[in-house]
Amino acid sequence: MGAATEILLWWLALTGLWILTLSAPAIPELLAGAGAAAVCAVAARSARRAMNGAWQFKAAWLTWLAPLPKAALSESIAALRAVFQRPSAGNCEKVTVPAEPRAQHEARLAVATVVVGCTPGAMVVASPPDSTDLVVHRLLHDSATLDRVTR
Repeated sequence: MGAATEILLWWLALTGLWILTLSAPAIPELLAGAGAAAVCAVAARSARRAMNGAWQFKAAWLTWLAPLPKAALSESIAALRAVFQRPSAGNCEKVTVPAEPRAQHEARLAVATVVVGCTPGAMVVASPPDSTDLVVHRLLHDSATLDRVTR
């Protein structure tokens, strides 16, 4: 993948994420988001290159995104209940991600971290180098989002 293509993909993803957070988009907000996304896209590519990342994404990982809206809503409700019932709810655990060639494995960890972070039921807190594990804080014990990305 060329530099321009990678930066464009980062920009599209980041701009799309920004737009999703706006309740009533206005031109200045859209321009500010697009500008910030451009800076972040260049930084993301630079960071990946600095870490010698040569990620290889699998198209099948896009299926992880389809159930996110429903999971975000249901896990938000469940997370609020859990926190109100027990403020110290949740625990950290290691979650093993399938072993794959290095470029695919690193890409899976990156995508999994973002997908898991999109819902409140679980959050990746560490991804130890040269490990097939993610350290995840689970607020809910049955996070379907986490289960999908670790298969």
